[in-house]
Amino acid sequence: MTPAINSKKPAMPKVPFSVPHNLPVPEAAARLLAGVPKLERALPPGGTVTAEQIGADGMRLDIGVMGQTITVDSQLTDDAVQGTVAVPMMMTMMKGQILQIVESSVAKMLAKGAA
Repeated sequence: MTPAINSKKPAMPKVPFSVPHNLPVPEAAARLLAGVPKLERALPPGGTVTAEQIGADGMRLDIGVMGQTITVDSQLTDDAVQGTVAVPMMMTMMKGQILQIVESSVAKMLAKGAA
């Protein structure tokens, strides 16, 4: 008898984040969406960003870098962008740095839009 193989992928560690803002929600949402192309240009060569708006106040970003995909699920509230960053197992040693980059990128998008 062949032993069963667990085909489930291991769960990626999810790190919570929160970036405060004082913008009207529609303006904050517009700035975040407008900042996605700039985020992609800031990645190393070969890096990609796929953005999907979820409902009126949610966004999912899949950031491809170094052959791995980092997933950012976020929710826009009246006073913050909150969510989680799912870090691939191969990048868990860098999760602190990845979280800092996500938080600073969100803050920059909110501050300047796509400028």
